[in-house]
Amino acid sequence: MLVEEAKKRIEYLKGYIQMLESYTPKTMEEEAVYLYVQLESVTKVVQELNKKGYRIGNRKLTTVDVSNIIRSKPKDEMHEMAKRMFTKNRKRGSRYW
Repeated sequence: MLVEEAKKRIEYLKGYIQMLESYTPKTMEEEAVYLYVQLESVTKVVQELNKKGYRIGNRKLTTVDVSNIIRSKPKDEMHEMAKRMFTKNRKRGSRYW
């Protein structure tokens, strides 16, 4: 890796850390987005949200619910980042199909 590339990566990571540390989710959707940016796994996000007691109606959340939240129109910068990550992960994961 070139020094300039490393510097850009460091700046990106500083911004990423600052965004995560300053973000306070207020809704289930924001919590889902926030967790996805950290965990990069819809399944892990579903498990965490269900542990925290989030529900849709009277049922537990599913991976489809969380995927739909992430794919929805971004409401803030965190959501935009989650959507980009989700799209990138989907492309990478489906390359064998």
